[in-house]
Amino acid sequence: MGRDESDDIAQSKQHIGGIFDRAATSYDHVGPQFFSYFGKRLVEFAEISAGCSVLDVATGRGALLFPAADVVGPRGQVIGIDLAKTMVEETSKELARLNMPSNIHVRQMDAEHLQFPDESFDYVLCGFAIFFFPQLSHAMAEFHRVLKPGGRICISTWDKSDDDQWSWLDKIAKEHLPANPEPDPSQEENPTPQPVFNTIEGLTSIVEKARFESIQVRLETKDFVYKNNEEFWLTLWSHGKRAYLETIEKSKGQEGLQQFRSDVFRNFDHMKKDDGFHQAFSALIGLATKPQSSA
Repeated sequence: MGRDESDDIAQSKQHIGGIFDRAATSYDHVGPQFFSYFGKRLVEFAEISAGCSVLDVATGRGALLFPAADVVGPRGQVIGIDLAKTMVEETSKELARLNMPSNIHVRQMDAEHLQFPDESFDYVLCGFAIFFFPQLSHAMAEFHRVLKPGGRICISTWDKSDDDQWSWLDKIAKEHLPANPEPDPSQEENPTPQPVFNTIEGLTSIVEKARFESIQVRLETKDFVYKNNEEFWLTLWSHGKRAYLETIEKSKGQEGLQQFRSDVFRNFDHMKKDDGFHQAFSALIGLATKPQSSA
């Protein structure tokens, strides 16, 4: 994190990092493991070559890092970074357990302040994280800076149709979460336009504004199955939706959290099939190139 950041930015990063620190031990290791699936698809779309140098931003538990490592081979390099210290620790343990070579490693680092020289990497990958960056333009500028001319960026976000898949849960959560404070009218006169992450046009615009070219965006949809109620509940604790659960628990205690759980399962049971609860996840995967010349 940068020394010149405002308190709001620093607190936002601390909050986000904390959520994923606490989720790290189960992140992508319970439930249908959709991050691993889309991580492999992103690496395939990026068409990484053997011997290349790859930076995996917001590496988590290595959903992109491990398939990228398989591709680059012993002559390449993959560095994963993450803001959450426990994510880095857990992924480091996995690297050691698998006896991965030293050209594959992870570090704790802020995506908006990359600690690498200019033009260090052939590829920068980032899976399902750009919507967490408080200063997205800073992160995108850093991605551009550390890429070699002609290098590629490949990033994923959730498509807008994915919001519909979670709308039932969001509706229940809203009934249990504390009410949001009324907005300050003085802050609404000239609102800053917010990036659009969940459409092809929005993701294309984000990448284009960061001075990348030859932009392609692919929509990927895959059906996943939660075997039972408990698997779904454990999976909620393992990713960003954990923020809902922690806020409810903090504001209403264990009793309030258990009531939320009961309400979730009441709706959940109506949607289950014989083999479990099906949920279609839709992701946008964007690929672009840093120009050979800044001219």
